[in-house]
Amino acid sequence: MKLLNCDRSEGYAKIVVENQDDLWYLSRVFRSPQRVRKRTQRTVLEGREKKSCVLTIEVEKTELQDDRLRLTGEIVEGAEDIELGYHSFNIESDENLEVWGLRDQDWELLEEAESSENYEVLFCLLQSGTADFYKVKESGIEDMSSVNENIPGKMYADQESSTFLKDVKSVIDRTRDHYDAVILAGPGFEKKTLFDLFDNTEQVFTQDTSVVGQTGLNEAIKRGALKKVVEESRIDEESEIMENFFDEMNTEGAVSYGDPVRDLVEQGAVEKLVLTPELYREERELVEKTGHTGGEVQVVHTDHEAGERLENLGGIAAFLRYKPS
Repeated sequence: MKLLNCDRSEGYAKIVVENQDDLWYLSRVFRSPQRVRKRTQRTVLEGREKKSCVLTIEVEKTELQDDRLRLTGEIVEGAEDIELGYHSFNIESDENLEVWGLRDQDWELLEEAESSENYEVLFCLLQSGTADFYKVKESGIEDMSSVNENIPGKMYADQESSTFLKDVKSVIDRTRDHYDAVILAGPGFEKKTLFDLFDNTEQVFTQDTSVVGQTGLNEAIKRGALKKVVEESRIDEESEIMENFFDEMNTEGAVSYGDPVRDLVEQGAVEKLVLTPELYREERELVEKTGHTGGEVQVVHTDHEAGERLENLGGIAAFLRYKPS
């Protein structure tokens, strides 16, 4: 993402969308009553044909789809010869748009998107003649069984193991160039046997896990699999934060979660406040109070297991300077 012609006092930015990860960030930025302007197609007043024109809508609804972000709202500015009313923008990669009404937390997300390192990693989880495939990006995790990319979501061995592993390698080879790296994970020896089949093992890694499937993928990430690929990974960082939190909680350390955290912030006892994106937006006074008392604020997104666990705690947790009496 690139930010052009920004004016924080006006809450205005011109944005260049570069890839699908940018759409994920923007889906967390856009909301009512922001105004968004971009070039689009709209039906003319007289006739049924559509014309290319620049419209501004006041956002009422956002929907992140597979490869685009859909914004819907009422037209507030546009060409004189087009139908007014409601309109939807389909925002995709390699597009420009303008937005008004950005708040402080929106700027933080946009700047994070601008500086983030984009990557796509293919995970293959192997065990007993079964192979599960997942795509992991900065914007989240995708089960490849729901994606038409010449990779089956799951493969089963109907023949001897060596033939099955050659088939798995063939599947990976077909789309390997689309990814920054491939990680072969799972219990047992099969991942190492598969690794040895590759003539070129550059950016191919192995990772031990106790199980396969989504649980095995989460375990691989917790064990630092993404650190083998990228120096900084949002999912990896957020998973580590929540892992540390639950370690502290299990040993009755200086942590808290849920409603008591709000009082602890008021007392100045919170060293690090951890929130889901939704609460980060809604609890602005809490966020600012944490900063004023010298605390750090960390957002953990709910598109992976660590964020789901935080959501189960009410979406709010804290590392404390001391244990409350």
